[in-house]
Amino acid sequence: MSLFLLISVMGYSQRGHERGSERDRYKDLSAEQIAQLETKKLTLALDLTEKQQEQINELQLVKAVERKTRMEERQSRDAKPDANERYAIMNNRLDKQIEMKENMKSILSKEQFEKWENLATDKKMRGRCKVHRGR
Repeated sequence: MSLFLLISVMGYSQRGHERGSERDRYKDLSAEQIAQLETKKLTLALDLTEKQQEQINELQLVKAVERKTRMEERQSRDAKPDANERYAIMNNRLDKQIEMKENMKSILSKEQFEKWENLATDKKMRGRCKVHRGR
């Protein structure tokens, strides 16, 4: 019984490793490519119009450029950020999330916005589950 459990756990953990994280899959892509992929995912999920796709692509492009810039800054930094820097980073991240939410609310219909919020919540929960499983 324990051998079966061990094999099952090993197989499951290897499957997750093969797929890689979203960050790994996007690592070598340009900001424009990332924005287009994210926009297409939302188009499929929310049935976006052409105008909505253009508006969301612009938002996704800004987000992707900022993400790439932050990643490069993190890699070039020698030391970990201190408490004040971490606070500033976390505060900035929340400001960006609020801004994104407001922008999406202005672009999407009420139904689309509700679905988008549910997608975002589901994505956060999947991320939290991965963190807890890894401990």
